[in-house]
Amino acid sequence: MNITHVVWDWNGTLLDDVACCVEVANQLLGEFGLPALDGLAGYHARFKFPIIEYYADLGFDTSPTGNFDAAARRYIELYTDAAAGCGLHAGASETLTSLKDAGLAQVIISASHQENLDAQVAPFALGRWLDAVHGIGDIYAHSKEGVARRWLREEHLDPRSVLFVGDSEHDFEIADAVGARCVLFSGGHHAREHLQGLGVPVIDDLASVPALLGSW
Repeated sequence: MNITHVVWDWNGTLLDDVACCVEVANQLLGEFGLPALDGLAGYHARFKFPIIEYYADLGFDTSPTGNFDAAARRYIELYTDAAAGCGLHAGASETLTSLKDAGLAQVIISASHQENLDAQVAPFALGRWLDAVHGIGDIYAHSKEGVARRWLREEHLDPRSVLFVGDSEHDFEIADAVGARCVLFSGGHHAREHLQGLGVPVIDDLASVPALLGSW
């Protein structure tokens, strides 16, 4: 079945924010008296979904009376300021244009809070290429599977006609859960070595997406 729709992840896939996230994570860890991450490699080794498990692994108390909620809220404050200086990954605009010109519909489905996501996407004027931007209803980034399933249902789509493009194992998990195809980008929140173990194509350049679609 031909691909008719492309679902983009935002953070780490279209938005080049990984270095920013490492910096913010280390600032947060310092504020809470926890050990810092050892650069990008340390971040890649620890990052995971759901985010509460990532925080637990970093040393935050995720019990009902713990400091996870305060840490998550503080992270959003720090990240919002820091990420204002982030741009799109190299090749993102050209790839979005190429897919639009080829007649494919494109959307973002993200585990970011909808309000925060809308504010972050707005400066890039992605409406030139995207039909919609879908986030979740809170700041805890548990999962975007429900958002993806609702979108597929509302659009009356066969998942086999949809390609998910992301940068993390969670993107693979969502595509696999709904029965869609998946391509993973190595420039984001999980290392290439980790992504290669998931059994789907891994690309180092977003500009590879149109050619990959053509090969299918």
